[in-house]
Amino acid sequence: MRIDTNMTGTSTNGSHNGSSNGTTDRDGFWTDEDRATVEKLVETIRRVEQHAFETGDRVLISDAHNLLGGLVQLYDLLTAFRNSPDGRIKGPQGVAKKLGLTRNGVYCRLEMVGLDPEDLRNPTGNVLDLVHLSRILGPLAQRLQQTAASI
Repeated sequence: MRIDTNMTGTSTNGSHNGSSNGTTDRDGFWTDEDRATVEKLVETIRRVEQHAFETGDRVLISDAHNLLGGLVQLYDLLTAFRNSPDGRIKGPQGVAKKLGLTRNGVYCRLEMVGLDPEDLRNPTGNVLDLVHLSRILGPLAQRLQQTAASI
């Protein structure tokens, strides 16, 4: 199940795959469409979280928190990868330096969000494509979206 979006236009790497009036942020890849779509996803998460609190569903509460935390990690990683030459992990301009982590720390963060370095070096889609590509965030987003549809 995919989260419904209207995200034609600008991809996460700033290239265009269609017409878009979206402007990007100072990093050059976070578009208005990306922000709007993530805001929509966060609103869905909050609705599901509220429902989970009301029903006492601790697993659902945990899933909501994990997805929110994963989105923050994804944003930090994506920002660091896009601002590093060739998406290098180590070196003076590498992702690890930008995040204040060791090389192994970056790989741990990547594992936490369920992505590989190649997924973030040259992402071809939008932010939600990365969420769905993720081995961790994708299933969480799908479960919360299904729950949101039923409440």
